[in-house]
Amino acid sequence: MAAYWILHLALLLLSITSQQVLAARPQDRHTISVQSLLSSSMCSSASAAPVSRHGAAGSTLQIVRRACLQTGDHEPVPDHHDTTAILHRDRHRVQSIHRRLTGAETTATSIPARLGLAFQSLEYVVTIGIGTPARNFTVLFDTGCDLTWVQCLPCPDSSCYHQEEPLFDPSKSSTYVNISCSAPECHIGGAQQTSCGGTSCQYSVKYGDQSVTRGSLAEETFTLSPLAPPATGVVFGCSHEYISGFNDTDMGVAGLLGLGRGDSSILSQARQGNSGGGVFSYCLPPRGSSTGYLTIGAAAPQQSNLSFTPLITTISQLSFAYVVNLAGISVNGAAVPIPASAFSLGAIIDSGTVATHMPAAAYYPLRDEFRRHMGGYKMLPEGSVELLDTCYDVTGQDVVTAPRVALEFGGGARIDVDASGILFVFPVADDSGPSLTLACLAFVPTNSPGLVIVGNMQQRAYNVVFDVDGGRIGFGPNGCS
Repeated sequence: MAAYWILHLALLLLSITSQQVLAARPQDRHTISVQSLLSSSMCSSASAAPVSRHGAAGSTLQIVRRACLQTGDHEPVPDHHDTTAILHRDRHRVQSIHRRLTGAETTATSIPARLGLAFQSLEYVVTIGIGTPARNFTVLFDTGCDLTWVQCLPCPDSSCYHQEEPLFDPSKSSTYVNISCSAPECHIGGAQQTSCGGTSCQYSVKYGDQSVTRGSLAEETFTLSPLAPPATGVVFGCSHEYISGFNDTDMGVAGLLGLGRGDSSILSQARQGNSGGGVFSYCLPPRGSSTGYLTIGAAAPQQSNLSFTPLITTISQLSFAYVVNLAGISVNGAAVPIPASAFSLGAIIDSGTVATHMPAAAYYPLRDEFRRHMGGYKMLPEGSVELLDTCYDVTGQDVVTAPRVALEFGGGARIDVDASGILFVFPVADDSGPSLTLACLAFVPTNSPGLVIVGNMQQRAYNVVFDVDGGRIGFGPNGCS
């Protein structure tokens, strides 16, 4: 592998809004634009190119949001059905985690991909180069998955989903090497199950109950930034088959960049080869028109606005995840009365889950306090919107004013949730009259006690630093600026 890996890629959010945050009212309130949610947002037409970012090592690449891979200049406005579909996929992902905790999900039939990936709920894409000469591929990235993979030739139409870029062709790369069954790399560890196909190593990864990817395990050269040395000998999956229960036939992207803690992730491979990878960070942009970044390989940032919380590594069932201690939740600066047992297993910081999921013992006090501050809006009866129980009719409103929500972690770290991460806002067609516009609390209850999964909506606009070598995770506001 290269002596030093640096990936600093710009990313764009497939968000529910185009320009969701309008301004902030006095200190305890957020003011969220409504009308801007009802018009499609522009998609960037700029091609990936290195640009400078203040204070960052390496380079930054401009890329497009995943929705724009299929829709061109404009992104379609998500409606009620889109939001419900996202939450259903979220739920499958969360349920997979809970089964890992209880031992109900075993390796008897397949090895699950840790966080039960649901592709359509993953919103962020980066562009990486694979092979020699390098060809660019747009891939999802996920902190809850280990193995990096892309779709490869040969792959019949019935076996692969549609992607915008041509499939990776191993025969056109001078550095592609199939891994043999006898090679130690065939047993690299991680979420994938391996077997022998002739003399070459085959892999299979099951994502929750819904999706499976299969293919050849191989070594290849990865170019994570045009201004950084290529990384050689990266073990990855060359996928020849993808099966999904979500009808993901037009995902657009070429595959997935795994940033999990397992041995087969690109981060762990870099660390084992003494090639960096012990630190990575990202900022998920609060607006669809803004950009963020993903950085791998640089030293842990020392910004004064960063606060860190210890990484919990003692729970064996969660060894795949980035877990920290969630100490409490506040609304408008006042602590919500939540029993400590609700957070007994910690909180997973996850880029692949959209909304934050938490035990009922934590969710209902948060929900009730949130509702108390939303008395000026008409709340729909519970059950009106599937999977969301705190929704308001904001039809005709230019803005919605919502209370601030903060997640407080051990060691004094905290996330003051950006305005764009508090509410789902979407139109709902009404056959009996004009369409409605709804705003729903973007937190979801679960039946599993003790574990919180902090979704990507609640991480928006923060510099989130995963200092694996230092055993800590940091949070810094205004991270994308």
